[in-house]
Amino acid sequence: MGVSIRPSQFVEGGAVPVDRNLLWGPCRFNLFDYTRKDGTVVATTVAAKIHYKDDEGTEYDQEYSAGDPNRFAPSADGKTLEALTSSENLSKSSNYYILMNALINAGFPENKLGEDISVLDGLYTHNIGIPEPKRSGLVRETAEGARERVISVPDSIIKLPWENKGKAAPAAAAKKAAASVDEDAGDAEADALMMVTEMLADADKVTRQQVATKAIRGKNQPVAKLVFSPKFAEVLTGAGFVLDGEEISAG
Repeated sequence: MGVSIRPSQFVEGGAVPVDRNLLWGPCRFNLFDYTRKDGTVVATTVAAKIHYKDDEGTEYDQEYSAGDPNRFAPSADGKTLEALTSSENLSKSSNYYILMNALINAGFPENKLGEDISVLDGLYTHNIGIPEPKRSGLVRETAEGARERVISVPDSIIKLPWENKGKAAPAAAAKKAAASVDEDAGDAEADALMMVTEMLADADKVTRQQVATKAIRGKNQPVAKLVFSPKFAEVLTGAGFVLDGEEISAG
């Protein structure tokens, strides 16, 4: 039975390329082993393996955990997932959900997503880094300690796969996209404070992730980058807000 890769159908439950333009492909599902430094395998997960290439030609393979191998299995060609139980929905707690949700927020049309992940082959995006959510009992914490991991996710789309026609975007387009990311950097702090103020008008607390999501949806890449930088804490405290871990509240 095929499994949808649309974020709206998810349910609750090496080097990282950031701040650069990335060409996607191939994108495939596989089984990924979490290992300790001594090579001991501590757990296995179903993951989406995304192969990226940046504008300098450097290549990266990034694994985004997607599900329990007791519940889902990659197809022989890795393009789809098969449900092994009655549950056919992937979890919103996975890193793969974070990737795909960011992709939709960046402007990828969700109606182009079905069950085949290879539809992403040839996508060209600008990616930022966001911290991996802290989850109690996560195997990765056992394997690697408590250090913060960063997930590479898109904050803007340069070209959609069907626009590339098998070719990377021209260098001029890449430079233009990179410039657009930084052109409003001077206003990022003011924009971020305005977003936080607006969000706290309707809630006692908000998280960094919620502010970043709002920024991505609003196509405000400078704010999305600022939110997870050390500078953000200074910006918040200077304006009288309180940052407690990942939660922001009024002073």
